[in-house]
Amino acid sequence: MNTVAGLFEAGQFDHLITLFSERERTAREQTLYGLALLYTGRLEDAEFALNRASVLGDPEAQVELGNTLRLLGRFDEAASHLQAVAGNLSGELQLRALRWWGVAEFQAGQASDGLKRVERAWHGYIALGNEEWTARVTVSLAQMYTLLGNTRRARRLLADAVEILPDLPDPAPRLSALKALAELEVAQGNFREAQDTLNAARQTLRVADSPRLRALLLSTEAECARLSGQPSAYLALVEELHLQAGDLQDYGLRVWSVSRLAECHSLTGQHGLALSTLLGFGCLPEQWPAELWATSGVLARRRGDFTSAVNDLSRAAQLLRDAGSVAELVRVQLHLAAAALSLNDEERVVTSLREALTHLLRLRLLNELRPDLEELSELLHYAVLEPETAPYMESLLDNLANLAGAPRLPEDGCLTVQVTTLGRMAVHVGGQEVMFTYAGTIPLLAYLALKPGQTRAQMQLDLYPEKDAKSGAAYMRQSLKELRDTLGSQVLQFSGPHQAPRYTLGRGVQVELDTQHLHQSLERGEIARALALYRGPFLPHLEESEWAKHLRDELALSLIFELREQIAGYQTAGDERRVVLLANQYLRIDPYQAEVLHARIKAAQGFASAHELARYTADLRQMSN
Repeated sequence: MNTVAGLFEAGQFDHLITLFSERERTAREQTLYGLALLYTGRLEDAEFALNRASVLGDPEAQVELGNTLRLLGRFDEAASHLQAVAGNLSGELQLRALRWWGVAEFQAGQASDGLKRVERAWHGYIALGNEEWTARVTVSLAQMYTLLGNTRRARRLLADAVEILPDLPDPAPRLSALKALAELEVAQGNFREAQDTLNAARQTLRVADSPRLRALLLSTEAECARLSGQPSAYLALVEELHLQAGDLQDYGLRVWSVSRLAECHSLTGQHGLALSTLLGFGCLPEQWPAELWATSGVLARRRGDFTSAVNDLSRAAQLLRDAGSVAELVRVQLHLAAAALSLNDEERVVTSLREALTHLLRLRLLNELRPDLEELSELLHYAVLEPETAPYMESLLDNLANLAGAPRLPEDGCLTVQVTTLGRMAVHVGGQEVMFTYAGTIPLLAYLALKPGQTRAQMQLDLYPEKDAKSGAAYMRQSLKELRDTLGSQVLQFSGPHQAPRYTLGRGVQVELDTQHLHQSLERGEIARALALYRGPFLPHLEESEWAKHLRDELALSLIFELREQIAGYQTAGDERRVVLLANQYLRIDPYQAEVLHARIKAAQGFASAHELARYTADLRQMSN
């Protein structure tokens, strides 16, 4: 038994399973065998082993049998079992039973009771003084708060848990914490932070790998790919997870992968394959969880079966509402409103929209729901024009400026134009890109937004000083004409003498520049957003323009200054990985900064591979030469 216990404590679960398979087992050995099967993802085998040990009277087996039933998706059965055994337990095992009982209740839709039970377990672990066990329950609590929409509390709890949970012998609790934290960061659009968290999770897997833990991480990586605009990577990850989920017997992974893969097929018009994937879940629709009813409704809406879509989405909405799963409910209500709109059921449209928009404003789910909002642009336009929902849209639309297909609120005929100038040039109106013939038209539009009230001669001198007066004047006239012809006569107005009028944008024209968003993100210290916005220098093709060069240098220096500040902060905190990541971004802008090159090498010495360190050293040597 000492050898067996030693293998278990060391996390040698596969070795333990092999050893146990070859001989008879006592009740305690049977429990350790079942736990080893559980930790390696063999859930059905674990249920059989733990059930036997439970009958033989091992109390830990009784608790972990309930946990296994929960992982298999048998939530009511798990809750009933744990309720029956909890009263006969004491100490840590009783607290563990409370934890899994509460989680099972929560997953079964009894959100309030489940949350209270897990909070009781959490307080009990705190009283015991065991930080690691407390951190494990903290992860369960944080996951509940996330589903209930309290992301601020969830993030704080997860950050605390990650600091405490070890990689060994059981990496699952730490990985669960990192996975949940990454999912929060992804949902909030903090993709760089999410990648850092995912890298930490991958590091945990390298220490103690298992098929089930790898699969758990795949779903988070897939969600990161989906929301960061990588559809091919997203599909590949979902397909890979779908193949693994069936073998692993994990109910949650199966639900997630089946619903996501079915939706991927429906988005590409493969409606038969999408329905086949959904029905391949393996049980009657009457037994489906809310997530699969939601998927069924979305599939029906996309193939034009709006009546079925309303029925399925209404059922999913009620299940999610009863369970308190607010974030998932918002998406379902949006698709329900869109399906009802196609049926001209205006009362249902308004009711569903109002509930969805209320939660959107409260929980700030815009990034997480961005793909759905883009798909449902017709619904958003309807909401802007509907008196009962228009007030909600006023608060939302400022945050949807770069959303494809998003409507804009009319402000005395206001024309809203989004202009991209950093690294590339583009103009969007109403979510659609506007194309221009002359290369000077977009720089002229940006100039008018930043420096209004100039004459045509002054604009030409600032933008194209290399042109002579005659050709420069002709080029400015062509660009001004193209602005009016493409965006409408209201885009420009002028005042002053006829021979030298001064040009400004029309009163009803609002130009939103990416440079403005960059300034805002730097003022708030949102470096990830700033780096995402900064795709290169300001209007880089205006090589002779001192006006453009001044702004170009100002923007680059502002970004560099903020990067320096953050690098210094992470150096002080001893966070070497973030120092290297930020240094890489700094050097993308200013590749010949010796101080940053040195700082990157110094930080990388603490964790980087020999190959990576050699590359950084070569960059420094190349600069010196």
